[in-house]
Amino acid sequence: MIPRGEDDAVAASESLHPGFLPYRRLRDELLGLPCAQWVARCNRLASGRDLRSSSGAPIHFVVDDGRAGALGYEAAILSEGRIACRPDARGALHDLHNALTWLTFPLVKATLNRLHLARPDRGAGGRGPIRDAVTLLDENGLLWLSDSVELNQQLLAKDWQALLVCNRDRVRREVTPVIIGHGLLEKLARPYKAMTAHCLVCGTGGAGALPQEPAAIDAAVAAAIAAGFASAAPPTLAPLPILGLPAWDHANTDPSYYDDARVFRVQR
Repeated sequence: MIPRGEDDAVAASESLHPGFLPYRRLRDELLGLPCAQWVARCNRLASGRDLRSSSGAPIHFVVDDGRAGALGYEAAILSEGRIACRPDARGALHDLHNALTWLTFPLVKATLNRLHLARPDRGAGGRGPIRDAVTLLDENGLLWLSDSVELNQQLLAKDWQALLVCNRDRVRREVTPVIIGHGLLEKLARPYKAMTAHCLVCGTGGAGALPQEPAAIDAAVAAAIAAGFASAAPPTLAPLPILGLPAWDHANTDPSYYDDARVFRVQR
């Protein structure tokens, strides 16, 4: 289940942070294992769930030094389902969190993988606004699941006082924040106040209660991402200092937490 209330606030153990909740059980199982062992476990799970790339290739994880380059890495996933995992300590930790997101939100990850390659930009190395936005979402993304026009506008306008102080209770009730960026997920183990996500604002499809299970979120958000990147310009990704979310930092129950203009920057 994905957290809602302040009762789910940050606990002493890092794995109890609300941001880890969709991944907690598997992360706790795999963290600290040698790369070859967690790769083998992930492959059993991927096979059992019949996870596939957008081209239909079975997803599988392989221990690899990661020298294929960014586009080669993405191309191997799309065409072969092959996800390279580096064995060195720092690379392995980053790639473990990538594997967690693939196993939890496979449709979202398959969509992002396809978008990395579907519309290559003309800049150096295939870089440009489209692929930059895809990369931001893939590495540093957070889903802002909400049907509230008012709260969504306050997020986009960086109106932190209105959103996170005045409407704090509404954010807890009406917004489900879900980390999908594996780099952001990795950083959450050592959180700091200025840690900022790039948020994709998604509705809940008029379903009333927000979807609580990763599978329901996965299908809906994958479709929203595909639609958002169908136009010539990438979708807006709103910056959000995530420790400002209710229950994501004990200290933010004090309204003065949000007075730090170095972190909670206002719209100009």
